Amino acid sequence: MIKYKEKEFKTAINKLKFPDSWFWARYTINPYSGCEHACIYCDARSQRYYLEDFENEVLIKTAIDRKLELRIKHARKLLPDVVGAGGVNDAYQPCEKKVENTRNVLRVLAKYKYPVNIATKSDLITKDINLFKEIAQQTWCTIGFSITTIDEDLAKFLEPFSSTPSKRLEALKTIKNQAPNVQVGTYFMPIIPFLEDNDENLKEVIKKSKNAGADFILFSPGLTMRDLQAEYFIKKLKDSKYKNIVHPLLDLYKGQIYPPADYAQKMYPILLSYCDKYKISIRVKRWIPSDYRKWNYKISELLLNKEYIDAIKTGKSNKTMMWAGLNLNNLEESILDVYKRGELLKLKNFNEKIVEFVKPFIEKSKNLKRKTGLDDFL
Repeated sequence: MIKYKEKEFKTAINKLKFPDSWFWARYTINPYSGCEHACIYCDARSQRYYLEDFENEVLIKTAIDRKLELRIKHARKLLPDVVGAGGVNDAYQPCEKKVENTRNVLRVLAKYKYPVNIATKSDLITKDINLFKEIAQQTWCTIGFSITTIDEDLAKFLEPFSSTPSKRLEALKTIKNQAPNVQVGTYFMPIIPFLEDNDENLKEVIKKSKNAGADFILFSPGLTMRDLQAEYFIKKLKDSKYKNIVHPLLDLYKGQIYPPADYAQKMYPILLSYCDKYKISIRVKRWIPSDYRKWNYKISELLLNKEYIDAIKTGKSNKTMMWAGLNLNNLEESILDVYKRGELLKLKNFNEKIVEFVKPFIEKSKNLKRKTGLDDFL
C-alpha cells in the first residue's frame, strides 16, 4: 500500500546553473517527492536523491502553487524560461488525479507565461490538454512520453504501475491531434542492454512514435548503474524470467556507472538510421525568448545541437563547443551587441573556429542595429 504524506517544502522551483541541452529546461519543479510508478531501473533510487522509501511513500508538497507564485512575483531576476516539471518523480503519477499539484503548478506557470517541458509515463496527462494549449499559445510547451519498449509484458516488469506503452502512444496521439501547437515526442531512455537494445525494439519504438504523431525522439543507449539503484535493479532481474541478462550486464558495466563508450557508439548508427527512415527529429526544438536572450539562445541551440550530432556520429566530443553553447545562456547582454563590438572571441570558450561557425547565423539577424541589454528587461 502506498503511503501519502503531506509536507511543506521551503522552495518550489530550482534554477539550474545552465539549461540542459536535451530538454532545454532552465528550472525544475517536483510537485511530489517519491513516485508510485515504481520503475525498477529508476535513477532516483540512488543515494544522491535521499529518497528513503521510493515507491512506498509519496510526499505531497503542500501549497506548492502558492509558493511558486510568491517566488516568481518577488524574484527580480527570475526571467521566464523553460520549467521541467518532474524529474525524480512523475508529475502525473496516480495521486495527481486527486491532489492536482501538477495542474495547479501549470496554472501558475501559464499565468506568468513560463514555457513548460514535461516527461511522463502516464496517460493521465491528457486531462490537462487545455492548459497545454494555453501555454503553447503564449510561449512554448513540450511533452515527452518515456517509452523504452513496445513489449507490454517487459514494460509491466520494468515499470509496474505506469500506463502501458500503448496507452502512452495513444495519449501522445491525442495531445497532437487536439493541441497541434504542443511539441510532443518520445524519450527513448534508458535503452536497457540485452533487454531493449535489439533491432526490432529500436525500430518499433521509433516507428510507432512517428505513427502516433511524435515530433521528436530523444534516445540514450544504456542506463545508469549507480549504488542502491543498481543493487535494486539487479535483485529484481535475478528474481525474474530475465535473470539470464544479469551476467552479461555486469560484464558490460564492470562496476562502472555507465556502459563503455563503444557500446553507445555501436547503437547510434542504428538509431539514427531509423530516425532518418521515419523522418523524425533527434532533438527538441528550443523555446526562444523575445528579449535580449533571443539570439543567445538561438546560437546556443545551434552550437549544442552541432556538438551533440557530431559526437554521436564520430565518437568524439567537442568540449569547447559544448561549453561555448552552455555559457552563452548566461550572457547578460545580447550576443548581437558583442558581435557589433567585434568581441566574440572574448566570450567564454569562443575560439576562432567557433566564431567562424556562428558569424553567418548572427549576420542573418535583422536586429543588429538595435541595442539591447539585461537592464532593459528588469
